Amino acid sequence: MKTINKSMFSIGGGLLALAAAGALTIGATMSLFSASSSSSASAFATGTVAVGLGDSASVTCNVTAMSPGDSSTGAATGSKSLDKCTYNVKYTGSLPAWLSVDVTVNTTGTNLYTAGATGLQFYVKNGSTSIIDGVNYKVVGGTNTPVTSGVAVEHILLNDTPVQGPNSRTFDIDYLLPLLAPNALQGGATSIALTFNAVQSANQPIGSCVAGRQCNSITWS
Repeated sequence: MKTINKSMFSIGGGLLALAAAGALTIGATMSLFSASSSSSASAFATGTVAVGLGDSASVTCNVTAMSPGDSSTGAATGSKSLDKCTYNVKYTGSLPAWLSVDVTVNTTGTNLYTAGATGLQFYVKNGSTSIIDGVNYKVVGGTNTPVTSGVAVEHILLNDTPVQGPNSRTFDIDYLLPLLAPNALQGGATSIALTFNAVQSANQPIGSCVAGRQCNSITWS
């Protein structure tokens, strides 16, 4: 009986050894050959939209002691003896852009600007593109519309094809105090301010907008 028992234990040990070997074989079968390769990193960066005053040739005008009939060199009529105001603006962004200008006429005390034929007249041009002609700007449809003192005229489009930076623009402001200016305008004061805007042209079609007219179909900010 002892011999039989010893033989049975021996058989049992053999079975255990076979079971262990089977486990190792299964593990080897489940291991897969593999490899990987990474691309170089993809980079994403935004472009820029930037506009500012250009070189020192820009002139800020302070015109004092005007008399009826006085005007600057590029005005429609008058003496044409006074200096015009010139502003050089440079678009420096890396993205193609639409450009526009906002115009605001302001006053302190007696307003020389009356939005009529006998008050102060402004002639604002960007090259050959007229922005303000005396007292009028053009709305989207091209209708002449008087500038209202204290209310900004916004988004006068400057280009109908995208501008690439760097790109410089020159704005001239001429002015005239008509001979028929009423006596009530004595001691008056008026200012005009231009604000230049740039916005990406990509994904921003201008539709029927025309340079020199107001354009509200573009989102400017």
